[in-house]
Amino acid sequence: MPGAVPEADPETSIYFLKRNDLYTDEKPYSLRFTPPDDFPRSNIVLEKHDVTIRDIRPRLNDLSFEENGFTIMSLDSSMSYDDYDDEEKLINIYLREVADSLRAFLGAVHVQIFEHTVRKRHAEFPISTGKPYRYNQPTSMAHVDTTPEWARDMVQKLNQDNADTILKDRVQCVNVWKPLKGPVKDWPLAMCDPRSIKPETDLEPCDLVYPDYVVENRQLYYSPRHEWVYLSGQQPSEAWVFLQSDTTADVKSVPHTAFPNPLANKDAAPRESIEVRALVYYGGFDGE
Repeated sequence: MPGAVPEADPETSIYFLKRNDLYTDEKPYSLRFTPPDDFPRSNIVLEKHDVTIRDIRPRLNDLSFEENGFTIMSLDSSMSYDDYDDEEKLINIYLREVADSLRAFLGAVHVQIFEHTVRKRHAEFPISTGKPYRYNQPTSMAHVDTTPEWARDMVQKLNQDNADTILKDRVQCVNVWKPLKGPVKDWPLAMCDPRSIKPETDLEPCDLVYPDYVVENRQLYYSPRHEWVYLSGQQPSEAWVFLQSDTTADVKSVPHTAFPNPLANKDAAPRESIEVRALVYYGGFDGE
């Protein structure tokens, strides 16, 4: 954003999957419902590491989605702040805006949105209130939203009549994340530069099990070689666009997480944001 002043690089902490011999025989999982009897709700073991997160704002113009796997897209939505609590407006206005903007921004032929989530940090988070939150809260562990295999399955599910044709061309799974209010100081989003990770050793497939479906994502093991960045003072018109999986190459998948920002004032407004997950197609759709 023109005129924005870069901040210092915050020293903070992030949660990572802990390396554990258990995962050689048992896939990490998390049940997103109350299991029967004493069945463990999760076998995920985390560990916290201190990290330095560089402010990318001074180098914003150097970012390339193709080269970095993440960048900032200008997104001037017609939605008002209150509109984001209206599911009908979210679907009929905002998701259409994102799909149209993303298609033009990436030079795709078609964009298919399959999920959206509004997050509004409760004043007590990350301390539990003992009651369900009204809104989803920031995610505080490093992860990638999908695996290439899961993304291909989603293409098949959403396009049963022509999935084989679509999958002959490149398909990407992309996340579009932006704040509802700005500038963001409280619990901003951080990206791990995918060029600093080794997918074969740093990423672990994990199942998020819901009552009626399963999402396969990837958890990140810590390494001191990882390079983390964020955008200081992010505004609602500045949307992160970052790659989660790609049918032609998996080296640019971007681990990410929210983090407690030590540079934020104690009276900083709790972060509020919306994220959209989409399949981005580069062929297979006639007439588009």
